[in-house]
Amino acid sequence: MQVKTWLQRLTDESNLWFNAVKAEDENNLDSAASFYIKDALECIKQRSLVRAALSCSCAANCLTRMGAISPARKLYSAAAAIYMENSDIALSESIREALWSLQEAFENYILAGESNSADTVRDRYVKLAARTNPFSKAERAEKELESRKAAAESVIAKSAKKEASIPDKLAREIEILLQARKPLAKPDRFDPSYVMKSINVNGGSRLDEKSIAS
Repeated sequence: MQVKTWLQRLTDESNLWFNAVKAEDENNLDSAASFYIKDALECIKQRSLVRAALSCSCAANCLTRMGAISPARKLYSAAAAIYMENSDIALSESIREALWSLQEAFENYILAGESNSADTVRDRYVKLAARTNPFSKAERAEKELESRKAAAESVIAKSAKKEASIPDKLAREIEILLQARKPLAKPDRFDPSYVMKSINVNGGSRLDEKSIAS
């Protein structure tokens, strides 16, 4: 039996991601969104957080281009929540990935129109960045997020003023994804709240571990 290579699997016509990108390139946005949503569902089943979040946000991007802002924001919110989960898990292994995930979560919450959640992520990101990199001031972290915020708000501002409708089938697929989206983090692996409470933007830590940076 012939085993498919990674490249063959990626370009396989049955590959959801490949079909989504292909449909998006052809400007068939509703089909692209559907494929991205199906891919996100599969990734959720496989507990692949980053891919699931990426597919959610890509589907949301397609809906935004269609002018369907309301369902797009639901998917941006789901993507942000998954990135937050990934950040929590990554804290035990890679602070860099944890910070990157927080950046993505922040941007997606802005796109979702959830300013309170975005502010919570901003606070986490700035404190963690300042604590783990003494050569990078909190102001630099703030500027990075402000840049992302401006880009995200620009995307929404350029979308259609009037809310566009989407096919019923696509609306059902979105609801299925949102219902299937459950916390993927494993509580027994790591306690991110313990780390975050132990971080002080002015320096100092109550952690007993030798190092949390990687």
